Amino acid sequence: MSKHREQLIAAATGKIEEELLGAAFAKPRGATTAAASGGVIAREIGAQWTGKQQKGADSVGIKLGNPGAVAVTPTSLVTMQVGVSLGGQIKEVKEVLSTVPLADVDSVEVKRAGLAGVMEITSGGSSFKLEGKVNDMREFAEAFERAKQTA
Repeated sequence: MSKHREQLIAAATGKIEEELLGAAFAKPRGATTAAASGGVIAREIGAQWTGKQQKGADSVGIKLGNPGAVAVTPTSLVTMQVGVSLGGQIKEVKEVLSTVPLADVDSVEVKRAGLAGVMEITSGGSSFKLEGKVNDMREFAEAFERAKQTA
């Protein structure tokens, strides 16, 4: 398990009023391919994937950060823009981008894709995918399910 959850909770103190039940560092699907690939074609494919995820999120009023994070509180799904150190540590929450009532989020599903995880969030008939560490995302999905059941 990475320390991103604890880093996010510490960084969000004072920016999100409710308790964070779960949090995960997550970028739009394709962001890593777009940023890390050496070839022009691979970068373009990554940029297209990222754009598709941004459009899916935008269609239901959710904004995604890159680099970003998602969190779940007892009542909401929260997206954030985060600042990351060169070593990959989350240093700050730069901005809270979206706060969506849990009742408006239909599902959160996580799958392994190679070495990473892909989380698909469905809301209002639309969906979008985020990528990150699979175990962190699975922990986030479990926290989301618990919160959704009690909300």
